[in-house]
This record gives sequence, C-alpha cells and structure tokens, in this order.
Amino acid sequence: MKDFLIFIPVTIVYLAVKSTIFASFPVPDLPLIMIFYLGYTRPSLEGALLCFVVGYIEDALTGGVTGSTSFALIFIFLSAYFLSRKVQFTSALIKGLAAFFLTLLKGALVYAVLSPFSIGLSFRGFALLQALFTGLAAPYAIHLLSRLKFLTGPRAFAG
Repeated sequence: MKDFLIFIPVTIVYLAVKSTIFASFPVPDLPLIMIFYLGYTRPSLEGALLCFVVGYIEDALTGGVTGSTSFALIFIFLSAYFLSRKVQFTSALIKGLAAFFLTLLKGALVYAVLSPFSIGLSFRGFALLQALFTGLAAPYAIHLLSRLKFLTGPRAFAG
C-alpha cells in the first residue's frame, strides 16, 4: 500500500509540470504508465480507486471535464489486467507497445466522452506523438516503478 501512496504526489508534480512548462509539447503520459503497471502487476480494488483519484486529479489540474480521464484510466486499468492474463509483459518491447496502444485507447476514450460536448479538440497528431513518447518511456518508467516497489516493500532481517 505504501507504493500506492507515492503515485498521487508523483502525479500532481508531473501534471503541474506538464500543464505549465510542457503545455504544447507531447510528453510521456506518466499516470497512464503507472496505471498500466498496476493493472498487470497488482490488480486490486485499491488500484481501481487509485485510477479514479489519479484521473480526477488530472481533470482538475488540466481543466478537463471532470470524470472523463477517470473513466479512461479505469478502462485502461481493466484492459491491462485482462491483457496480462493473455500476454506476459516481460520484455521492454512488449511493455512499450502496450503503453503505446493504451495511450491511443485513452485518447480515443477521452475524445469519445468529450466529443458530444462540442469541445474543440483534435485526436490526430498530438495523440500519436504522445503515444509514441509514452511507448518509448514506458519500459524505463516501469523499471523505476518496480524498483520503487522493492524499496517500499517489507524487508527481512539478514541474520
């Protein structure tokens, strides 16, 4: 549970930097990578609740319609869980490809939710670039997340 608690401050710092410094530049979607990692390593009720909270924070900090990103991230979490039952996420290539396609899926879901409201958004170049950067960064970020899990996990006495 301790490793879950680090995801919220990391998400807040990431979204603050993304929405101010890198507002017009596609950067890897770190919250999506964290949710993907949770979906295939530790699917649980806490993970689903964390998806909702992270999505809500993202909507609040980026000015999105409240709930649209939460819906997409919960769907991503469930997709990663069901995919992990069929696919072994052991190689960096598989993790990167899965993150690429899940980023596209998140963009499509948010677009589908927001399009009836006539909000002027485009699902073309920016989403593809962000998916590419997310796919490239995912293996490294997942490695760091697994190290974090190791550091926050229970320790045995060496005796």
